Amino acid sequence: MDNFYRDLQGDPTQGILDISETQEYPLGCRFKKNDGRVFRYMKAGGADLVAGDLIQSAALGGATATVQTDLTPAVAAAGTKVVTAAIDTTEQPKDTFKDGWMAVTAGGAAHAMGDLYLIKSHPLSATNIILTLHEALKRAITTTSRISLLKHIYKDVIQAPTTPSGVIVGVAPTVVTTEYYFWGQTWGMANILVDADLVAGMDVRRDQDTAGCVGKTATTEWAEEVGLGGWAAVAGDTGFVFLTIAP
Repeated sequence: MDNFYRDLQGDPTQGILDISETQEYPLGCRFKKNDGRVFRYMKAGGADLVAGDLIQSAALGGATATVQTDLTPAVAAAGTKVVTAAIDTTEQPKDTFKDGWMAVTAGGAAHAMGDLYLIKSHPLSATNIILTLHEALKRAITTTSRISLLKHIYKDVIQAPTTPSGVIVGVAPTVVTTEYYFWGQTWGMANILVDADLVAGMDVRRDQDTAGCVGKTATTEWAEEVGLGGWAAVAGDTGFVFLTIAP
């Protein structure tokens, strides 16, 4: 299975309203329909997802299994695909950060700060994590460099809470069982739970009052704009919203 993000050619064998206990496509795989809707392949987290609910990534921060920051790496020469770093104290199971990101976040330009790489795999990690990358390092990493790890944003997604703890990734187009794989909608006309009366063309954002919901642009709403009102929608119902998250 090619784990790079890529477009799916032809119709998926797992339909856009189907869920699967087994993974059929790479996470993040993109499927575009002729009607303009776009979907990304995702995996549900530890709770069922509700059809029409706004969803976000797993909570990023506060858990070493989703984000690790300011890690000290061993020296890694340009051209290698393997980077080793001391992890935070909690042991990480094999491939916790598979298909996620490794960023060089400190150390200055001379030590590769600003570089970003997609993680292909890693073994179970106790004190050190040995990352195999999809692409070779363009610049050498030194012990002055500092790296950070981010879990794949489409892995273990959850209903969008009213207080952001991750990034909005899309909408669940159907009921999704805990830890099942599905196609999350990220672009185009969607049917989404709304928490305020909407009119066509109105900006909508993550709602501050109701989980999994969108609300209109206002000072009381979070700044994450997710789309435009597609037509009149009544608070408490689902309604048409043109998603503008990931084209």
